[in-house]
Amino acid sequence: MAIRSGLFNSVNGDRRYKADFFAEYFATFIANGVFPNPSTGLQVVEGENMTVAIKPGKAWINGYFFVNDSDYILTIDNADGVLNRIDRIVLQLNYLNREIVPVIKKGTFASSPMAPSLQRDADAYEIALADIFINKGVLSISQANITDLRLNSELCGIVHGTINQVDTTTIFNQYMAWFQQVTGSTEQELANWEQQMKQDFLDWFNSLQDILDDDAAANLANRITDLDQRFTAHLAETASKFTNINLNIIDMAVELETLKGALLNGVDANIFIETFQSLDDINLERGGYDSVNKRLVV
Repeated sequence: MAIRSGLFNSVNGDRRYKADFFAEYFATFIANGVFPNPSTGLQVVEGENMTVAIKPGKAWINGYFFVNDSDYILTIDNADGVLNRIDRIVLQLNYLNREIVPVIKKGTFASSPMAPSLQRDADAYEIALADIFINKGVLSISQANITDLRLNSELCGIVHGTINQVDTTTIFNQYMAWFQQVTGSTEQELANWEQQMKQDFLDWFNSLQDILDDDAAANLANRITDLDQRFTAHLAETASKFTNINLNIIDMAVELETLKGALLNGVDANIFIETFQSLDDINLERGGYDSVNKRLVV
């Protein structure tokens, strides 16, 4: 394995150093991660609809520097209608393109999805900023579904000192364990409360049945039956009234059209109108029924 050293003054061009040598040099005393100030540096936050924003901040990856001076918007792919997924927001040091850029690593659809793994090889090196849980059928990103990974020194970490950074992995894991425990216990408490309310109602209802004697129960049933019959009768009467109103409106419309037709044909006197619901019992002594125009012709 070759040995290297530096940095030395050049004599007639015999000491020339490339960017990767400087990066390796700085990486020996500045560890990877995001800079701690401000506390929101490179934090991933919810945006409008299916977008997220990376807040302004700075990062350091293997001796290379990254700066974001304004909200950087990323658009997340639409959710699936049946399955969930987890997308991971990373900063990718791309050696081939010679740049550090934010990248969305889209997860695989599953009922219990896993976050994509980080690429750390000769072509690229990634640090994770956040995981985004994309629930099935969602139309927007909620902050509650964004897991901040900046404190996880294994996936990202905070640039702390000139030798290494504070190992925050344990603190991060403790926080996530506490969060999952609290949310899980809250869901269980709600489920228990709902079950208790159902049981309390059933107990009350059963006690009411026990208190009522046979006569009281029978009277109560008769009252309910009577109310049901009265309501049905009232409903039928109301429906009949509405039917008669509709028929009267139709009659008025027919008469109006008849008058309009008579006036348009020059008939302005001796106009006689009689409305029939049916012609079954009508005997015509003179004239006939015009079925095309639906009128009696005398």
